[in-house]
Amino acid sequence: MTVEKLRFGRDGRFRILMVSDFHAGRNCNPKLVEGLEALLQATTPDFVMLGGDQCLDKETPEEVGTYFSGIMAPVIRRGLPWGVIFGNHDREMGIDVHEEMRVYESMPGCMAEAGDEALHGVGNYCLPVYDAAGKTVRFHLWALDSNRYTKDYVPMFGLSPDTRFLLPDHFNDGCQEATVLFDQIRWYYETSESAEKENGRKIPGVMFMHIPLPEYLQITRNPEECGAIGHKRDTIGCTELNSGLFLACLERGDIRGIFFGHEHLTDLKGEYCGVTMACDAALGFNMSCHDDLRGGRVIDLYEKDDTVETYTVKLMELMGRGAMRDPAYFEGGCKYHIRKL
Repeated sequence: MTVEKLRFGRDGRFRILMVSDFHAGRNCNPKLVEGLEALLQATTPDFVMLGGDQCLDKETPEEVGTYFSGIMAPVIRRGLPWGVIFGNHDREMGIDVHEEMRVYESMPGCMAEAGDEALHGVGNYCLPVYDAAGKTVRFHLWALDSNRYTKDYVPMFGLSPDTRFLLPDHFNDGCQEATVLFDQIRWYYETSESAEKENGRKIPGVMFMHIPLPEYLQITRNPEECGAIGHKRDTIGCTELNSGLFLACLERGDIRGIFFGHEHLTDLKGEYCGVTMACDAALGFNMSCHDDLRGGRVIDLYEKDDTVETYTVKLMELMGRGAMRDPAYFEGGCKYHIRKL
């Protein structure tokens, strides 16, 4: 489907709603659609970004198209444009993410792209946001695939089968997640440079990926210095291998914010080296998430001064007890107990 250009409103604002971690499948809790409807009603976004781990139990493209169209009905009914990035679990069941992306690309309003096939990952793309007249590019929305686990690098790079990425005295929180790779960073850097030459100015942007960068831990570990707001109730599943993406963003000087999914029990936001970073907790009901954190993240872009503001919206604020998980769909033990109003 052809989608019109993304544009700022006459008020100079462009609003993004980011929702992540549906973990949806054949037994998808119907509250997911109700929750998405409530968030859209409350936030009235101009664009919706899906932050990864959308689909499980995806045996065929037709099956994905059927149940994902149902999940996305509130977005499609409003005629909203939307994008998507892949998470680690999107690669673990059923059809390949290349096939999955083709399903998404065929759906109304989808602006996501598979991206350059020569790059690692699926779904590396950049969307321009124009001024209200649709003539001048004012912001960029960057999507990057953060891939799956570091163990995937062993066959990918021809490393020894006994390669150990995670050692007892580790840098970060001791997780096996992967990250973006060098060719993806080079693509961002060179695309950003080309856009600057074409437009005669650096184009400010925000970046989306599923797995947090290790620099995000500066915020979780230094909340006062980074002005942190929100919650962190579990370890952060970022990689032990620093890709250099954050430093590349600082060198280019165009990225105002970087936003992540993946962390079901974290919605902390803060600022490090002038870049806002934040997670959005999760929206799904079929996996580990505390009821009082479930919701989405609003990201407001402002044309006048190239700034970004962000905050979370919680389903319990909108739906009350209707936002609480039904244990019949998922029960993860006392760690993921239902938090009552």
